[in-house]
Amino acid sequence: MRTAFKVMLAFGLVMMLLASLAGVAIWHELASSPGLHITINDEELSAAGFGLGDFLGLVLGLGIAGVVVLLVVPVVLLFSIGLPLLIVGGVLALLCLLFSGIGAVLFSPLFLFGLLLWLILRKPRKIAKA
Repeated sequence: MRTAFKVMLAFGLVMMLLASLAGVAIWHELASSPGLHITINDEELSAAGFGLGDFLGLVLGLGIAGVVVLLVVPVVLLFSIGLPLLIVGGVLALLCLLFSGIGAVLFSPLFLFGLLLWLILRKPRKIAKA
């Protein structure tokens, strides 16, 4: 278990390093180009034309999208998939306990009869002499 955890930790650290290097490479490429031009439906947007309001809107939009992706989606998945599975598992466990209890009560005379037969029919143990 410890080895698997170490392997997963090392894999995660390597992936984080690769993602960081990719981000630095993209940042370097964008910074070295003369100007950033975004084209949407044949309409060009330039990064030089963005003002403070555009930047704040961009940050706010990315923040809201991040909250939705990091909080809302996992909670929805938890309640839509995890909670029903937990309820079904609890019901099945309760049914198993119920049937085990009913079986123990119904078959207890047979258990007692079997115990008596075992005690009567077993070979007595020899006492070891010291």
